[in-house]
Amino acid sequence: MLDKAVAAALSSLLLLGAAAAHADGAQVAELVPVNPPTMYYPAPSSGPAPAPRTVAPLAPSAPAAADPTEKTGPAELEDGWEGGPSRDRDGKFAYCAIEGRFDTGHVLMIARNVKGEVNLGMGIPGAELPGSEQWKVKVVVDGKLTRERRALAPKPDMLVIPNGKDEELYTALMNGKEVVFSSDADRMAFALKGTKKVLTDLKTCVDKAGAVPPIDTRTKKVATRPDELPEGLADLLKAAGVRDVKRVSLENVPKGERPADMAWRIGPIVGGIRERMVEEGSKLEELSAGYVDAMKKRCEGGTPAASLSAAEDLPGLALRTGSVDCAMKEGKMHVSLTFFLSPGRLFTILFHEAQEADIGLADKVRDNLAEVLRRLAVNPPSAQPSAQAPASPAPAQTGKP
Repeated sequence: MLDKAVAAALSSLLLLGAAAAHADGAQVAELVPVNPPTMYYPAPSSGPAPAPRTVAPLAPSAPAAADPTEKTGPAELEDGWEGGPSRDRDGKFAYCAIEGRFDTGHVLMIARNVKGEVNLGMGIPGAELPGSEQWKVKVVVDGKLTRERRALAPKPDMLVIPNGKDEELYTALMNGKEVVFSSDADRMAFALKGTKKVLTDLKTCVDKAGAVPPIDTRTKKVATRPDELPEGLADLLKAAGVRDVKRVSLENVPKGERPADMAWRIGPIVGGIRERMVEEGSKLEELSAGYVDAMKKRCEGGTPAASLSAAEDLPGLALRTGSVDCAMKEGKMHVSLTFFLSPGRLFTILFHEAQEADIGLADKVRDNLAEVLRRLAVNPPSAQPSAQAPASPAPAQTGKP
């Protein structure tokens, strides 16, 4: 068992006993060809607005062949809604968001902040939207309330429609039966099932600064076993060639003290992920250097050392890797780090901790993850050949519109 003083010096994950057992056969293989992971939805940036285009593609860019039995009514919610609070890079409450998956493969998202401002988001499977443009979109609830808005694309397969503070629209979404998004060339309708409760909960989430249980009205949970990771994160690790991943529960750790948003074990090493929205104009070099400096300060009673690679500016992604070591008389604790920053200002940290004997394994995971992210940046999911696409769209991750 790892000495607790060493574990506490860095992220404290190993204090949870996650690395007590070395799983036989745990390994990191070479990169394997798998479907690209579902990446987390970023928030739109607030840069200068380009002139909006009239045509907005609201349906999949490559729809399946027409089905003679296909219904003509609005898309129906497959199960329920899920979501909760989102926090900034300092861990402070930022906003709350919910999302639901519909039987067309679309994802409808609604986010609200402390000012009462509301963003509507639509995940569009197969779309290839340029992030530098905006589109004219009309939002209509029950054929009565109409709003003309501008939509932007923080992701190639996602539109976000900022609405500002509009309580009339919010109330209409709570009590309405159908919302329609339309442009001059396309139209998409969603049945508003369960929105009265979920939008009431969303407002409560904001009013209480996120100090509420997760919002989840689904009857079928995506990850019911405690050792399962969300599909997008599991796919990312799988794409990096990782095997035998076991989720580590953080339920018994107070939220303000959790070293990660989510944690897992890979044999003798422990991994985690942290995500934060950062300010406009934030640079990956400064964000990653600040995180590393904070880790070095936690090497109490030991000798800290760190290394960081040069930041890589990839298409739609800034990437950087590194590591932090804490050398103590009981041994060395090593943390390998993968940082990336999306154009939507979502700062993500993936880290893997190991004792001295397993440093090579932790670094292998880091390097494989970086290679997967490079490939995704050059060839994003929406640009993958149809033969590589999943049979049905992967579930969206919670709350980043």
